[in-house]
Amino acid sequence: MRDRLVEDVSSCQGIHGDNTVSVVVTPQNVRELIDTQRPGFIQSRLRCLGSAPVPISGPCDEPTIRQRLRCAAADFRGGLSELLPYAKVMLGPLMDCHQQNVLVLGLGGGTIPSFLRTKCPGSHVVAVDNNANVVRAARDFFAFDGEAIVDDVHRVLSKLSTTKAGTFDAIVTDVGHNIRLDRKDLGNVVRLLKSDGVLMENLSTPSFADEQVALYKDFLGDVSAEVSGNNRIVFGRLHPSKTLEQ
Repeated sequence: MRDRLVEDVSSCQGIHGDNTVSVVVTPQNVRELIDTQRPGFIQSRLRCLGSAPVPISGPCDEPTIRQRLRCAAADFRGGLSELLPYAKVMLGPLMDCHQQNVLVLGLGGGTIPSFLRTKCPGSHVVAVDNNANVVRAARDFFAFDGEAIVDDVHRVLSKLSTTKAGTFDAIVTDVGHNIRLDRKDLGNVVRLLKSDGVLMENLSTPSFADEQVALYKDFLGDVSAEVSGNNRIVFGRLHPSKTLEQ
């Protein structure tokens, strides 16, 4: 396969002066949300239906760029393996696909919530991200049309634990580099999950995995960790006995 040429690629950077938001569109109409603070690190990836746009570049909030690079609809016919291999591993426990109520911490391009809503029709998925400009990019360039809360994920867990206790079948955590759930967060997760609800957390910092597994065991059962490339994914399931211990 030939190397991707610069002239084949569309790109944009910056929304409302926030240059941490950067989007690349490949000739295959795959959208990539780039972490400009970690060169070469792709936060999210999504294939859109239809042909790639004629190459263009500029600010992401420039009207012509928004129009030309808009994604009409997500294309999940190839599944998650080609887009985000770690996400396929992480979402494995949810693929029985009954209607589910899912909280996703960390939006990126919205690939995970969009996939869950497509794969499991009727599911209610709420995403949380602390950057309104990331949410805007997800809606403009990744066809994300779901529910999103713009706030700090730790604060959201605390707030929801008092208003939405026992309502989530799953909590999916994919918040990014050097960020992980802490002991207070796990206490709130226990309050938020339904009986037998599941928590899964993607760690892009592998060195966190052992400590995170030990923390999960204080709150959850069936704790395990899996490797996907450079990522470590930690799983835990709520059991009634654990709920009573908190």
